[in-house]
Amino acid sequence: IYMNHVLNYKGYRFFQSSYDQDELGTVLSVNHDYWGTFFTYVGYFLMSLGMLLTLFNKNSRFAMLGRTIRENSVKSGKVVATLLVLAGLFFSGQTMAQMEHGVKHVAHPSAVDKTQAVGFGKLLVQSRDGRLKPVNTLSGEILRKISRSNTFDGQKADQVLLGMMSRPSEWQQVPMIKIGHPEVSEVLGIEGKYASYLDFIDMNAGTYKLNDYVTEAYEKKPAARSKFDNEIMKVDERLNICFMVFSGDMLKILPDPSDADHPWYAPNSKFVGMPAEDSIFLSTIVPTYLGSVADGDLALANELLKGINEFQQKYGSKILPDPSRTGMELLYNELLIFDRLSQYYGMLGVLLLILLFVEMFRTSKALRWVIKGFIVLIVIGFVFQTLGLAMRWYISGHAPWSDGYESLIYIGWVTLLAGLIFSGGSKMTIAATTVLTSIILMVAHLSWMDPEVTNLVPVLKSYWLTIHVSIITASYGFLALSMLLGFLNLLLMIFRRKSNTRLFAIRINELTAINERAVMVGLYMLTIGTFLGGVWANESWGRYWGWDPKETWALVSVLVYAFVSHMKYMPGMKSRFSYNFATLISYFSILMTYFGVNYYLSGLHSYAKGDPVPVPTFVYYTVAVIILIALWAYIKEKMLERSSVNK
Repeated sequence: IYMNHVLNYKGYRFFQSSYDQDELGTVLSVNHDYWGTFFTYVGYFLMSLGMLLTLFNKNSRFAMLGRTIRENSVKSGKVVATLLVLAGLFFSGQTMAQMEHGVKHVAHPSAVDKTQAVGFGKLLVQSRDGRLKPVNTLSGEILRKISRSNTFDGQKADQVLLGMMSRPSEWQQVPMIKIGHPEVSEVLGIEGKYASYLDFIDMNAGTYKLNDYVTEAYEKKPAARSKFDNEIMKVDERLNICFMVFSGDMLKILPDPSDADHPWYAPNSKFVGMPAEDSIFLSTIVPTYLGSVADGDLALANELLKGINEFQQKYGSKILPDPSRTGMELLYNELLIFDRLSQYYGMLGVLLLILLFVEMFRTSKALRWVIKGFIVLIVIGFVFQTLGLAMRWYISGHAPWSDGYESLIYIGWVTLLAGLIFSGGSKMTIAATTVLTSIILMVAHLSWMDPEVTNLVPVLKSYWLTIHVSIITASYGFLALSMLLGFLNLLLMIFRRKSNTRLFAIRINELTAINERAVMVGLYMLTIGTFLGGVWANESWGRYWGWDPKETWALVSVLVYAFVSHMKYMPGMKSRFSYNFATLISYFSILMTYFGVNYYLSGLHSYAKGDPVPVPTFVYYTVAVIILIALWAYIKEKMLERSSVNK
């Protein structure tokens, strides 16, 4: 009996709910409720079936809204895109500056032979969680941690890692550790945004320059830490990673020939309790290989690399991943699909918005074909995005939504899918959704989202969890589309004039109808996903609901969007302004469910550890901007109503 492995005995079900810290005792829970479970699941099924049938019923409101969208598309003729350009610029933010690698007055580090680095990257290494992955994956993670980039001074990650290990004295003088705060640079006594490993050491006193600052930062609660404190902690982490690379601690590439638990060792480990021949081989093979690389003896390096690979295949065969999976991971690392798609989507989305703006004033057959071409390019990008998710699924062996990074790239995929499905011929929706997808993928690659493929813990190894998470996170994409359309409609209301009232009214009606359909699908998926979470919990540890923060906020989100979807039947809340404003602010419940619970509250679903971090400053500015736009749109709507009444 262990997590997700339940004992069924004479109608009783035994679950592991906990175990002693010494792992010598287990705590079990038991239930006996066959018929209660049966009828509960039947109820879930009937509710889900009813929701799905409303999407295909010709007489349902969902179908009626589809007809409304098509009628408005025919009436409008041209697409009003002026405000979408503004929205696209608002969402896309500032262009990210390119990082300058290397300082002019410091010599560039010598590069390891590319072919040798590629071979080195194909070796397998055991990560701290026990997963076996290519060294290429580890080197990419290390370089992103240290330098915040995928390459350094024209060298790929494998070249950098192999260079650091084979020529440590040279690389310790290379300014490659990213410094994100000028005061940290001042403490180190350097200029620029990069420091070398030796810059952190006071050569006269032989001490660590940041020691007191690091101690002080860690003693503070997260909410009390300044930007300087946070950067000190980040830089300290980068320095420690460099130390582990230079010392060889990061490279667990040597399997133990005699241990049934399959531990892998770093080259500087103490190989005790094994035959002398094995101990000598393990302690000398990697240093000898690194020495041959440093000396430029590629023939010897190739032989030693081949020997390490054969040793891995011989003594690690019981736990080695399938070669096709390893090859796929190497290809995935090389393609950088999601990183490149974020820029690709951003460029296409903004350019498409500009073309739609031009089409408003001057239309032509050639321009229409160019716009269609852009949409085709977006669809091609979506195909690659789908392939990227499939590759990540195959590599990790589980559905790609197990952590913050994976769930965000999945939400980005669903968001664009929702835009393509519900566009109803509206190029406006496709363009806006493409920009939104670009932003989601950019957020996924922020420093606090770690793009590392990890093994799942036992509690997460369940097909019910796979279904539950896929549906509930997919709903976030549809509701994100709803939020964006609500925002765009408020902008259209602000810029509506007497001269363009009819055209803008048609466009607002069209986007509101698309918005309402997106809310319907999002609400259905959110509800079904929440109840499937109950099924997962019941099948894993014998209870449907525990008022965990994630469960509670998921229910809050369901209730919020259920209210929004019924606003059209409530007196005083039937206006298009009310509905679009509601869909905009309702997404804050989703953000709380996703980010708030994951990073600020403690619970089964939380990624947070220790005290919560402070709320980012941009959140307050975002709320202020939304309030101002909503007030402006409300005032303009009231002014137009009065003018129409006076007529």
